[in-house]
Amino acid sequence: LNMNSAPTFMHFPAKGKPKRADTFDLQRIGFASEQLAKWIADRTDVQIRVFRPPNYSGTIALALLVSLVGGLLYLRRNNLEFIYNKTGWAMAALCVVFAMTSGQMWNHIRGPPYAHKNPQNGQV
Repeated sequence: LNMNSAPTFMHFPAKGKPKRADTFDLQRIGFASEQLAKWIADRTDVQIRVFRPPNYSGTIALALLVSLVGGLLYLRRNNLEFIYNKTGWAMAALCVVFAMTSGQMWNHIRGPPYAHKNPQNGQV
């Protein structure tokens, strides 16, 4: 089948043999749902409407953070000495430093592949 990646989307026409264009090239076109729907519409005249629901995770995280900070300040409104606690700020700074130097942020930003192929024999 000459496949070099999985999954592979193939269209088998009702009449005739499959052509090279009847295989969806994920390496070139990508995993976008809109592109796959367009490819299916070109081959079969079946229209697929792609609906992406809104992503509320950022809004929920911000609301949770604001409510936690507001609740903490409300409960500790008579004594705000914890803001001036050097040990607490030092622990927070160490957590940030360790997260940045551990490579986690580099992996998050750059998105490197999990494993690499050996160019000589193709072994992963």
